[in-house]
Amino acid sequence: MGHPCPEVRFLKKLLLAALTASVLRGTVCAHERAVWNIDDNVSAAYRLTDLLYVEPSDTCALAVCTNAPPSRYFDRESGFINGLHASLTGLFLGDRMYARLAYDRASGNVRYQGYAQNGTAISNGVSGAIISDYGIRLGAAFPDGAVMAVPFIEYGHHAWQRLIGVGTRYAYEEDYHHDYVALGALIQVAFTRHLIGSVYAAAGQTLNPAIAVAALGFSQGLGTAPLVKAGASLDLRLSRWLGLYAAVRYTRFSYGQSAPQESGNLVIMEPQSDTVIADYEGGLRVFF
Repeated sequence: MGHPCPEVRFLKKLLLAALTASVLRGTVCAHERAVWNIDDNVSAAYRLTDLLYVEPSDTCALAVCTNAPPSRYFDRESGFINGLHASLTGLFLGDRMYARLAYDRASGNVRYQGYAQNGTAISNGVSGAIISDYGIRLGAAFPDGAVMAVPFIEYGHHAWQRLIGVGTRYAYEEDYHHDYVALGALIQVAFTRHLIGSVYAAAGQTLNPAIAVAALGFSQGLGTAPLVKAGASLDLRLSRWLGLYAAVRYTRFSYGQSAPQESGNLVIMEPQSDTVIADYEGGLRVFF
């Protein structure tokens, strides 16, 4: 049997190249749609929050702090607490505008070690914590094949109810809160039609930070300070409507020192503090 003529061989190669290009193009489009489609969802998840809070003893600039404790901090709290996450995410205006609403709440007990302003140690033990956050993120979506970039602005609110001396008759509550605004960027990559990875980072500033201690009649503003947020997640799409995801998120911010306030025979103030929060999250997405 004779070999095909050169023209036939050329046509076969051309047809094969066209089919290959068509398959590759279809794959890219599918991946691109996978990135777009992953952002139209309602999410619910279990969240494990790792809290670290410190009040460095070398940052207090008031006379009431002259007797520094035998430690690098006035207070230190750390530990894991359990919580829940809920969010609504969508693409609008021809899939070019990105929007996300999120709410988180976690509660539990953490390890506590503290000192009074005169350097006297407070009984070490346990403190209670209820942390709640909500935020809105708005951005512009820029897809490019299987990758999408979203520069965004985020505004949110953070609140922490801190119960000192859990289980003792000396227990009292401190309430911290602040708003924040941050600028950042989100990058999403479709590894396959069903597996999508996301990373983001943002930097901003706390707004209107304050503390209130009702038992002591103490209420003061705290100095604004930088805030940093970052995170990564991996989505596994199971069907048209359902998917699973896992995420890790990081937040760091500080509070400035408050002004002193007299309360009876006491002069009360809140020293500078640093907070680091790591969240580990796993849950379900429902797509629309």
